[in-house]
Amino acid sequence: MTLRDEKEQSASDSSSPLNTIERSANVESSTSDAIVVDWNGPDDPECPRNWPKSRKWLNVLLISLQGTLSPIASTILTLGVFDIATEFRLTSPYTPALPIAFYLVGLALGPLGVAPCSEIFGRRPIYTICFAIFTLLNIGCALVHNMAGLVVLRFLAGVAGSAGPSLGGSSIGDLFSHEERGKAQAVYGLGPICGPVLGGVIGGFIAYGTHGWRWMMWVVAIAAGVVTSLAVLFQKETYAPVLLQRRKRALEKANPGVTYRVEVGSHASQVFRQSILLFGLLYLHMVTITLLFASQPKYNLHSYNWTHGTTGLAFLGAGLGAFAGVAFCMKYSNPSYRYFVTRYEQKTGKATRMPEFRLPFMQVGMLIVPIGLLIFGWTAEYQVHWIATLVGAAILGLGMVTAYICVQSYLVDAFEVYAASALAAAVVARFIVAAVFSVVGFQLYRRLGYGWYVSCFRTWVTWVANSVTFRGSTLLAFICLVAVPIPFLLGRYGPRLRRMGTEMV
Repeated sequence: MTLRDEKEQSASDSSSPLNTIERSANVESSTSDAIVVDWNGPDDPECPRNWPKSRKWLNVLLISLQGTLSPIASTILTLGVFDIATEFRLTSPYTPALPIAFYLVGLALGPLGVAPCSEIFGRRPIYTICFAIFTLLNIGCALVHNMAGLVVLRFLAGVAGSAGPSLGGSSIGDLFSHEERGKAQAVYGLGPICGPVLGGVIGGFIAYGTHGWRWMMWVVAIAAGVVTSLAVLFQKETYAPVLLQRRKRALEKANPGVTYRVEVGSHASQVFRQSILLFGLLYLHMVTITLLFASQPKYNLHSYNWTHGTTGLAFLGAGLGAFAGVAFCMKYSNPSYRYFVTRYEQKTGKATRMPEFRLPFMQVGMLIVPIGLLIFGWTAEYQVHWIATLVGAAILGLGMVTAYICVQSYLVDAFEVYAASALAAAVVARFIVAAVFSVVGFQLYRRLGYGWYVSCFRTWVTWVANSVTFRGSTLLAFICLVAVPIPFLLGRYGPRLRRMGTEMV
C-alpha cells in the first residue's frame, strides 16, 4: 500500500490527517506489518541524484581532494628516505623505506573497516573523522624522534587516509546516474593516479631545500587540515540507505504506532567475497605506477645530472599522461556508455544498463600500460635522452588513468549501494604489493637493471612457480600483460558471472 492509499483509508476512518513529513516519503507495505520507506518518486529532491549540479560538483571536488591527498602522502617521502637514514643512523638499505611501506599497508588494510562503516554510518562522518585523525597523525610524524614511532604513525596515517581512495568511487555513484557518472569518475580518478606525481614533485623540492623530511610531513598535515575543515563545512551525506534511515526515524517519531523499514540489497560481506578474487588481480595491474615512482628518483635520473629538486619533476611525465587520460574520459566516457546502451536496445529490444558497457576504454587502457613500461624501462637502461624516458612514463600514465577510471565505474555500476565494499576488496592487493615493492624495488632495480625490471614483473610470478630466472624492468610489463585479458573476459562472461552470485570467478 502506498502512502496515498494509507491517507485515503485513514480519512475514511475519520482519523487525523497525515503530517507533512509523511507526505514527503513514498512507502509501500511489505509482506510483514512494516512499511517500506523509499524516495518519493524519481524526482524526490532529497535524493542525492536529484541535487542541484552545484551541490553535486562541490561534493565531487571535496571527495577528489581527499582522494588526492592520501596518494600524495604515499610518495612525498620518497626523496626524504636519505635524510631519515642519516638522522636515525640507519645502515640497512631497506629500513629507510619502511615508513613508505607501512603507509601503503595502512592504505591497503584501512578500506576493510572504512568501507563497511560507511555503509552503516554514512559517507560523511567517515570522511571527516578519518581525515581529522589523518591530520593529527601527520603532525605526529613531523614531530617524532625515533624510527619505530615514525613507522607506526605512518601505518596509522595510511589507515586513516584510506577513506579518500576507497570511498570516492562509491560516493560518486551515490550522486550520479549511470549515464552521468563517467565525467565525475574521471575527475575523481585524477587524484589516485596524479597524487603520487604531486607527492614526488613536492617532496623533490623540499628535499632540494634545507627543510628536510619533517617539512614533507608538515605540508601533508597542513593540507589535510584544510581539506578536513572544508569537508566539515560543506560536504553532505550522499549514501541513500543512510538518508532513508533518517527519514524512517522521522516517520517513526511522527507516528509511534507504525513500523517502518528500509530495504537494501545483498549483504556487504557477500559483495566482498564476489569481488576480491576477480578484481584483486585487476588492481594488481594498477600497482605498477607506485612501483615506478618508488624507484624513479633514486638512481638513473642522476646519471642525467639532475638535482634532487629537478628529479622530482620527472614525476610530471606520468602526470601529463594521466591528465590526458582524464580529459579523454571526461569527453568520451558518458557518450560511449550511452552509445552501447542504445546499441544494445536496438539489437535486443530491451532497454538495460550493464556494467560491461564500461569495458571498452578499460581494454584500451590496459593494452597501453605495458607499452609505456617497456619504453620507460629500456630507454632508462640504455640512458637514451631523458625525454624518451618521460614519454614512456606519460604513455604509462595515460593507460593507467584510463583503466583506473573504468575499473572504478565498473565496480560502482556492478555493486551499486555496496560499491564501497567492492572497491575496498579490490584495493587490498594493490597497496599490499606496493608496500612490498617500495622496500625491495630499489634492490631489484639495482640487481636486474631498469629495462628488465620494468618489463618483467609479471613474469616474476611465473618464475616463482617454475624457477625460471628472468632479469629486471620487463618485470612490470609482464605483470600488466597477465591482467590485460581480464576486461575482455568480463565483456564476454561478465553477465553470467554476476548471475552466479558468490562465485564470481
